[in-house]
Amino acid sequence: MSKKSVLKMSALAVAFAAAAAPITAAAEVTGSLGISNFYLWRGQDLSNGGGVVSGSLDYAHESGAYAGVWTSSETGFGGGNGGEYDVYLGFAGEASGLSYDLSYVSYIYPGIDQALGEQGELILGLGMGDFGLTYYTSVYKFNGTDLEVGDDSYLTLSYAYDKLSFLVGTWMLDTDDRDYTHVDISYSPVENLTFTASKIVAADDGSGASMVSGVGPADEQDLLINVGYAFSF
Repeated sequence: MSKKSVLKMSALAVAFAAAAAPITAAAEVTGSLGISNFYLWRGQDLSNGGGVVSGSLDYAHESGAYAGVWTSSETGFGGGNGGEYDVYLGFAGEASGLSYDLSYVSYIYPGIDQALGEQGELILGLGMGDFGLTYYTSVYKFNGTDLEVGDDSYLTLSYAYDKLSFLVGTWMLDTDDRDYTHVDISYSPVENLTFTASKIVAADDGSGASMVSGVGPADEQDLLINVGYAFSF
C-alpha cells in the first residue's frame, strides 16, 4: 500500500474542540462520549454510512499544556478492520483576545502495521471572537528513521453565531489532482446535539480526491447530513 493510500488524517472534531477550550484554573482530567450516524471527516463519509461511537480522555494542566487520547469504533480507513486511536499533546492559551492552540496528533489504525508517531499532524489553531483559523500539516516517519513534514496540508476557516456554525476546509495535497474544498454548516438546537450539512464544493476533475474512496468532481458529490450527540464528563 502506498504512502498516500495509508494517509488518513482524522478530523478529531470532539477531541480538538475540547483541547481548544479556555484553560481552567487547575489541572483536571475530563472525558467525552459521542455517537453519530456516520463518521464525517473533512467533507467525507469515512464509515460508509455506518454508525460510530467515539470517546476521549484528556488531561489539561493550568499552564495550558494538555494531552489525551481519542478513539472511534469505526472508520473506512485502516485495511477495513475498523477502529481508530489518536494520541495528542499540545499547548493552548489566550493573549489580548487571541486564542491559540499548538498540538501534535499521532493517528493509529488496527488495520495498518504502524507504530505510535509514524503518521500524524502538527496543528496550529487561532481564534478571535467567533472566528477561527486552523492549519494542519502532515508528519510522517517511515522505517523508523525517515521523517517527512509538510507534504500535505489542510486549512479551515470557521465562524460561529448563536446555535449555527460555518466551516470551509481546503486540502492541499502533495499528490497531483487530489485537492478539494468542502463547506460544513452545523446547527445545535439543544446542548450536545448537532446537525451538520457537508458538501464538497470544489475538487480537481477526475481526481479521486478522497484518500478513502474516490471523490471526483464536486458536482458529483451528494450532500452529507450528519447527526451527532456528544457530551463531556
